Amino acid sequence: MIRALRTLLPEVGLALGLFVAVNVLGELARPGFAATGAWIDLPPGTASRVFEAALAGLLIGHGVAPLTGAARAAGVLALLVVAAAAVRDAAIYQTLVADGRIATSLPVPGSLLVLAVSLALAVEVARPGPRRRWDGWRAVRCLAVGTGVAVALPIALMLTFGPTRYVRDADCIVVFGARVYSDGTPSLALADRVDEAIRLYHRGVAPTIVMSGALDEVHGGSEPAAMRARAIAAGVPADAIVIDEAGVDTAATVDNTAAWLRARGGARVLAVSHYYHQPRVKLLFERAGVRTFTVPATMSRRLLKEPYFVAREVLAYYAALLSP
Repeated sequence: MIRALRTLLPEVGLALGLFVAVNVLGELARPGFAATGAWIDLPPGTASRVFEAALAGLLIGHGVAPLTGAARAAGVLALLVVAAAAVRDAAIYQTLVADGRIATSLPVPGSLLVLAVSLALAVEVARPGPRRRWDGWRAVRCLAVGTGVAVALPIALMLTFGPTRYVRDADCIVVFGARVYSDGTPSLALADRVDEAIRLYHRGVAPTIVMSGALDEVHGGSEPAAMRARAIAAGVPADAIVIDEAGVDTAATVDNTAAWLRARGGARVLAVSHYYHQPRVKLLFERAGVRTFTVPATMSRRLLKEPYFVAREVLAYYAALLSP
C-alpha cells in the first residue's frame, strides 16, 4: 500500500504545485486572493510570493519529469523550508491549545498534514528516478490524483480547522442562517448555531449578535426572525440583536456584516456556523478585510444530511476561492 502511494507522489506534487500556482497568480491579479495561508503561515510580502512561485514551479517541473542537478537541490530545500514552517505552526497551535486560547475536538492541526506531505515530497524529489513516459494512462492518472487532491484539500480544512474554537473578544457575533420550517421553527442546524451564539453572548465576548439569513418567499418565513426569537427566549436582550434578512448566501452575509462593522468602526467578528462551513467563512471574511475568529456550532446530534453538506462545501469552497 505504502509503495503504491509512493508511486503517486509525483502526481500529488504536480497537483499541489498547480494549486500553489493558482494562488500566486490570483494574488498578483487581486491582492488578498491567496488561500495558502490556511495551510502554512509565511511572512507577508514579496519574498514569500517569490518563494511560493518557485515552489510551484519546482513541484510542477518534478511532476512532469524528475528534477536533476541544481533544480533537484532547490526542490528539496524548498520543501524542507515548508516542513520547518509547518513544525513551527504546529508548535504554536499546540501552545495555544495548552494555554486554553483555542479548543478543538480533534487536536491535529493542518500543519501536521503539511509537514508529512512536504517531507514525503522532499524524499521523492531527492531520489533519482527514471524518465517518465507520458501517455494516455499517465494523463488519466494525473487527472485522477489531481481530482483527489482537489477534493482532499477543503475536506482536510473542514476536519482540522473547522472544529477548532477560536473564542476571542469581538465587536459582534455573526450567525449564518439555515433552514426554517414553514411553522417558523428553526431546523436542527440553525438551532445549534443560534444556541452557540447565545452561549458566546452570555460569556460577554461580544455586545451584539448579527442574525443573518434569508426570507422564505414560498412560506413567508424569515430565518433571522426565527433566530432572533430563539435568542430573546434565552435571555438575549432584543437591542443586542441585529437582523440581516439580506443574507441570502454566505457571501452576502459576509459582505453585509463587513459593511455593518465598518460603519461602526468595528474590525473583529466571531463567526458561528458548522465546522464544514468555517473554511469558506474564514476565506470570505479575510478577503473582506475583517479579522475573523471562527466558532463551530456544537451539534446537539449529528445531521442526517451531513455528508451532503460536506460534499457541497467542497464545491462551494472552490467557487468562493475563484470568485471575482
